[in-house]
Amino acid sequence: MNLHQLIQNVQFKGIKNYKELEIDNLSNTSKEKNPNGIYFCLKGKLDGHDYANEAIDNGAVCLVVERFLDLPITQILVENARLAMSSISANFYEFDKSKIKFIGITGTNGKTTTAFIIKHILQGLNKSVGMIGTEGVYINNLALPAQLTTPDPIKLHKIIHDMDLNNIEYIVMEVSAHALALNKVDSIMYDVVGITNITQDHLDYFANMNNYASAKAKLFTYNHAKRAIINIDDKYTRAILRHSNIESKTLSVHSPADIMVEEDNFDMTGTKAIININDRNYMLNTNLVGEYNLANTLMAISICNELGFEVGDILSCLNNAKIFVPGRLNLIPLENRASAIIDFAHTPDGMYKVLSTLNKMKKGKLIVVFGCGGNRDNSKRHKMGEVATKFADYVIVTSDNPRFENPQQIISDILKGVNTNKTISIENRKDAIKYAVTLAKENDIIAILGKGNEPYQEINGVKYPYNDYDVIKQMFTKEADLDI
Repeated sequence: MNLHQLIQNVQFKGIKNYKELEIDNLSNTSKEKNPNGIYFCLKGKLDGHDYANEAIDNGAVCLVVERFLDLPITQILVENARLAMSSISANFYEFDKSKIKFIGITGTNGKTTTAFIIKHILQGLNKSVGMIGTEGVYINNLALPAQLTTPDPIKLHKIIHDMDLNNIEYIVMEVSAHALALNKVDSIMYDVVGITNITQDHLDYFANMNNYASAKAKLFTYNHAKRAIINIDDKYTRAILRHSNIESKTLSVHSPADIMVEEDNFDMTGTKAIININDRNYMLNTNLVGEYNLANTLMAISICNELGFEVGDILSCLNNAKIFVPGRLNLIPLENRASAIIDFAHTPDGMYKVLSTLNKMKKGKLIVVFGCGGNRDNSKRHKMGEVATKFADYVIVTSDNPRFENPQQIISDILKGVNTNKTISIENRKDAIKYAVTLAKENDIIAILGKGNEPYQEINGVKYPYNDYDVIKQMFTKEADLDI
């Protein structure tokens, strides 16, 4: 594509060494082969400007910079290279905006589950659906791996372009706070957005909860979305509602709202509820368990309703259907008649919701296996320990993704918040799960938390193959019993 076309809606401050160029590639990684490409000089832990020569050696013919460099190459000077990358990526990977409706889901917890439910509903209504999120990229039922909840703009817009070529009508996206702070989705206009909750996470990056909430609040403005559904069950989301300048509806499982719960009842088999949407009652019967999953389901129903579908038609796709969300409260029966639950819960609030739900439903003891990620917000570690010992009969603290931290230091931080009378630490995660199973008796529940469906364990910069499901499958269950 011609360079002039690519930068036509980019707010640039100046151009150096301008040439009419045909651009074939985009990259923000200097080591990547980028023939006839644009290289975006991004600032982060490293300054991309310092690697411009390497990018040129790998084929870049144009740089997008925040300061001019003393190099004989076309340079586009901008205030914010990340914002420019979003605009140029959207121009480069063109798609028919009239054909695709975009749905954006943000929140600390519940994004993935809500996205999967929306995908299930829309496909049940015979729509062609794409999904982008923590569990990968889906083009209808074709699953492709992903590394980030929200990919960088170059990868993101290529994915959208490919979905357009596959005649996708609806794209459901998990939108992370990082993506909003780093301008990854600035060139997408969402038809409907929703927020599930805001609780402590990512403070290693955002420093405090106000900064974290402010990043998510960007999605609820007229330059990002047309309409919104806001779960008002926490103070930060209520603040977003007050400051949003787009048409918004409220959702709550505790308080009066546009979408709310009249009655609910749940056990290990699922949830039955009477829900009220715009002053009309409906019966909901879902296999998803717990109050927080009821909130996620309400969010999905409401978003699909905002897209123009009748509530009755939506519920016909949900009631009595089996919805499976990888790594989210997945039940695995064990040979000893205990049950293992695998869940991605990795925040204090996420753990609270999962463990309080399981504690209400248990017929035996609740055994918890969990750890915390390294090089992330360490202030949540002792809080997660407190939550575990509040609800569990026995706690096994282990390793998660230690990254570049000493696993024993992470475990020590967790143990500051636990009741040591019912806690043991076993660093090796596989051994920790094995020990939990030896403790479990009939009707006991083993909650294995933190990694969900992740296929690796990251240690000192290396991602080693590892999966909690595989540990259970290989050691402790009859393969025929697995329903995952």
